[in-house]
Amino acid sequence: MHGALAIAVMLGLLQSGWAFTQAQPREVGRLYWELVPETEIWVRLIPEDPDGRPPLVNIVFRAFYPGRAVRDPFSGLPRWPTGAPARLTVSAEPLPLTLIRELSLQLVIDGKAIDLTGPGSSYRNLPCLVASADCVPNTVEADLEPSILRALLTASSVRGTALGFPIRLVAADQAAIRAFAARIGLAEDARTPSP
Repeated sequence: MHGALAIAVMLGLLQSGWAFTQAQPREVGRLYWELVPETEIWVRLIPEDPDGRPPLVNIVFRAFYPGRAVRDPFSGLPRWPTGAPARLTVSAEPLPLTLIRELSLQLVIDGKAIDLTGPGSSYRNLPCLVASADCVPNTVEADLEPSILRALLTASSVRGTALGFPIRLVAADQAAIRAFAARIGLAEDARTPSP
């Protein structure tokens, strides 16, 4: 029994919450991982290809709140967490039947290039804990600084490459990122004027 529980926990750690709940693109969602315990909040985007070709990747912004969730006294369901997340990430995940070109994620926000998988960046290749002939990573997850998330909220242009494919975020994608940032308490800071 304990072995099955350990396997279930490991599989959960390798999956995004959106994959378990089948959340729609641009929908802010959450999942409370009871066994970990941790609450995950996310928004999944399917960015456009700048050249009009069909999209090939998901871009998923995720925030993590460790610890037991506060439960609603009436429904017993976990409440949305408050305060700043302990960890903020963005991942590039291929759509089904997509063969990736490389494990990379770069954004160009209003002309400024940010390589989230370059030297000095904190990122992980997923879903494999260790790459082998049986399991080759096809997803990259990078730690995301709140300042980069805030820059995305007000940018007039967001492009880049994900898993080797060109991407472009449209206004509806940025609106979804704003809803995500508001849910995790980072949206207000984007409107604060600089001194």
